[in-house]
Amino acid sequence: MGGIIVPCSPLFKQWELTYALRESEAKAIVSLDLLHAVTAPSCKECGIQTIIVTSMHDFLPAEPTMNPAPMMQIPKMTHPDTIEFMDVFSRYPAEPVKAQIDLDDVVQLQFTGGTTGVPKGAILTHGAKLFKASTLVDILRANMAFLGNKSDTNICLAILPTFHIAGMLGSVDAMIAMGATQVLMVMFDPVAAMQAIDRYKIQFFQAAVPMNIAIMNHPERGKYNLSSLLLCLTTSFGIQLNEEIVNQWRQDTGGCMLAEAAYGLTETHTFDSFMPLNKPRYEAGCQGIPIPGQQIKIVSWEDKTREVPIGEIGEIVLKNPAVFKGYWNKPEATAKSLRDGWLYTGDMVSFDEDGYYYIRDRKNDMINRAAFNIYPKELEDVLYTHPAVAEAQVVGIPDLVKGEEVVACLALKPGNKTTESDIIQFCRRNMAAYKVPKHVRFFDALPKTVTGKLEKMTLRKILLEDGGR
Repeated sequence: MGGIIVPCSPLFKQWELTYALRESEAKAIVSLDLLHAVTAPSCKECGIQTIIVTSMHDFLPAEPTMNPAPMMQIPKMTHPDTIEFMDVFSRYPAEPVKAQIDLDDVVQLQFTGGTTGVPKGAILTHGAKLFKASTLVDILRANMAFLGNKSDTNICLAILPTFHIAGMLGSVDAMIAMGATQVLMVMFDPVAAMQAIDRYKIQFFQAAVPMNIAIMNHPERGKYNLSSLLLCLTTSFGIQLNEEIVNQWRQDTGGCMLAEAAYGLTETHTFDSFMPLNKPRYEAGCQGIPIPGQQIKIVSWEDKTREVPIGEIGEIVLKNPAVFKGYWNKPEATAKSLRDGWLYTGDMVSFDEDGYYYIRDRKNDMINRAAFNIYPKELEDVLYTHPAVAEAQVVGIPDLVKGEEVVACLALKPGNKTTESDIIQFCRRNMAAYKVPKHVRFFDALPKTVTGKLEKMTLRKILLEDGGR
């Protein structure tokens, strides 16, 4: 129909949804009936009159084959002054609506996660979506063939949230382009995931490392056969993928390969790297090698015209057919990030001699301590090797003498105990002296964005309110 989609998280509060609707100048919304209490006032505030309501019960079978999500227990709701999605379905003409679409036309406004400030709408095109979907399909087909599936038939489990750019590309766009059979989950539940894999003989799915661990450690794991799995591409959200987890997963599932999924950004329609399955690497931060069809530079963050040598950390700059057109209604932010078709990502990266690249940190998160540049992710990778640490974030806080000081914020694994002194001694044994945190702060759980990423802005605010520690 030629419309532009604006994916919104079902976890949005009213002000967050209102912001997205107003910023994107939306004309209509499709929403779950359960979310009407948030949707209706936001639409009223933004002057949106077309509210299309759907329900999980519209598609829920009489006897579900997987454990239903808790919200599925709530009966279907109807709301005045809304349009039923199923009515639209039934009235849709047999002949598709004719819309003239060019590859450079906008298909999607995808709001960034907001970890570095107010969310911005990245303008993505039909050409960008097709380029990334087709590239992912090519690599997935090659991966599945490498692992023994020579046919074009692939049965995939879609777990990642489709309002997120990675979930939409991996669980929707690429699967449709590939002609794969999809088993789409509303939300992750380890038992429901195991039921789906066992019943439908799932061969491939994308996950986050905590999902893999939740499946392996679940008390009902022995009830389900997961041996149909050939490949799981996972992301180190909250927990760093390592060789121990990879081997445990392979043994637990009967041979499924587990590898880091990809590096990517909202602004590039994600998926800017892939892990070669014949030579996978599991070092912290390793994102594999660049996808075909793009150019990459690693430049000095002080001098954008100077490319740094192999092994040196610099800012990764990308150019490919999927790079966004800019930020919606934000020309200054666009000019800062997009120059002559090159996207300056703000991510600090290094390449090795074999062409693998490693995410070291975000430039905006870099700490300058007494003229030393410190990359928090490098410290976080070390902290994750401590046996008691479940989650780790390192932040900088203002210091009158050194400019900034280093604070390690940790959440511990259940049943584990450690002290600030123990952590600092551990760091002294495993990193240069100028990188060692001055303070260690313990939390029950670290704050996260709505997409599950660990989030530093809230931590900084907490630390500053508490006097910097």
